[in-house]
Amino acid sequence: MVGPYGDPVRYLYDEPIILIPESDGVRILSNTSMEFLQRVPDSTVSIFKIGSTLPAALLYDALEHFDKRSAKADENLRLIRSSLPEAVEACIDAAGHEFDTSRQRTLLRAASYGQAFCSQFQRDRLQEMCKTLRVLNAVRSYEIGIPLSIQQYKLLTASVLIGRLINCHQHFLAFRISEYTGLNQEVVIMHWACAKITASLAIHDAALLEILLDKLKLCKGISYAAVAAHADKSGRRKLAAMLVEHEPRSSKQVPLLLSIGEEDTALVKATESGDTDLIYLVLFHIWQKRPPLEFFGMVQARPLGRDLFISYARCYKHEFLKDFFLSTGQLQDVAFLLWKESWELVKNPMASKGSPLHGPRIKIIEKAQNLFSETKEHAFEAKAAEEHAKLLRMQHELEVTTKQAIFVDSSVNDTIRTCIVLGNHRAAMKVRTEFKVSEKRWYWLKVFALVTTRDWDALEKFSKEKRPPTGYKPFVEACVDAGEKDEAIKYIPKLADPREKAEVT
Repeated sequence: MVGPYGDPVRYLYDEPIILIPESDGVRILSNTSMEFLQRVPDSTVSIFKIGSTLPAALLYDALEHFDKRSAKADENLRLIRSSLPEAVEACIDAAGHEFDTSRQRTLLRAASYGQAFCSQFQRDRLQEMCKTLRVLNAVRSYEIGIPLSIQQYKLLTASVLIGRLINCHQHFLAFRISEYTGLNQEVVIMHWACAKITASLAIHDAALLEILLDKLKLCKGISYAAVAAHADKSGRRKLAAMLVEHEPRSSKQVPLLLSIGEEDTALVKATESGDTDLIYLVLFHIWQKRPPLEFFGMVQARPLGRDLFISYARCYKHEFLKDFFLSTGQLQDVAFLLWKESWELVKNPMASKGSPLHGPRIKIIEKAQNLFSETKEHAFEAKAAEEHAKLLRMQHELEVTTKQAIFVDSSVNDTIRTCIVLGNHRAAMKVRTEFKVSEKRWYWLKVFALVTTRDWDALEKFSKEKRPPTGYKPFVEACVDAGEKDEAIKYIPKLADPREKAEVT
């Protein structure tokens, strides 16, 4: 080996060796031993070099005299008073590089002795070194077998060291170190729990659950779901189901319940959480796994899940929603869906091809009418559906006879008005009779239709057929709105109410 000042150093071995480079030296492995070769730290040299008069050596010497109750301890301290912080730091640093626990203790006592006379030194420095050495001494034990130097420990960090310990199944020491250094103990307990499940195939699920819970409860916020997932992978599904019951977070609990086949429990937990995303996750999962009737029964038992399913199905799965309503006896809801479908067919250009009399739209409305008729509470809807289908038939007939596609989906009023405008008074009367349009409304519609076509002779003739039930005010107003005041004058004398005459004049 080449020394720090360029001088060669020779070490003889009687057996094959392996050299492993480290950040602060080299590790020498043989068949019988492991040794660590490193340069002696400067702090150690300053204290233990023969004849050293440096402040750190004098402080170490002062401690020896203090233990012997010699006055020379005070003399040494007086000599290094100005350099006392450096001396204390050197003793602490030298203690960190030592592997021998008795030497560590002596150097730390020397640092503590000097610190008592030094007000400018950081008090935490000594405490941090004591913590570090306790961790290092624990892992350097022959039972553990991780002989780290302080430099290697600093580069490795405590969290990585804990990870190596749990991989060696030294869970108790890893737990104590994480607790001592203030690190999260969840990783240690989680690894221990998973390892315990793997190694305890002979232990009954209930007994193993008690053992696991006894340790898992030591760490608040630990993921029971992750441990349950490991149990499921290990073939212990019953244990997984028992563990996941203790998971407080629904976002982790529900997906795992689905993965282990506990769909019923997953739906209960998701519904109790009130999280719509989780409920939809469970619903879609069950939707794919279960037969429709079984799925409907599960959804019907959960009001929140049922409402969310209906909201989704109304937008994307009409046929499936109709099956659901039929299975639960909600015929009126099926009817409303059918009625809505009939209006959506209007947007479909294919629906206009062929005769609406025998096309899908009329049939859908008739189905809705039949379903509405099943219950007395929906007599109005049944009547409305019946009249809607009747109106569509008549409007189609009018479009066929007039060869003008202007009737379908217009109201009864608009249909009558359009017939009068086109001069088809017989068709207008038929619509009026079929839908029992009142005489007053009939007069209003015909007056305004005749004014639209500016058929003043027909309007005057209509006014003379008999006294209008609406009076003559609609005639006057329609003519005025059309800008024909001369025509309006014909009907003003016929107004019975003087106030009406005053208003129009």
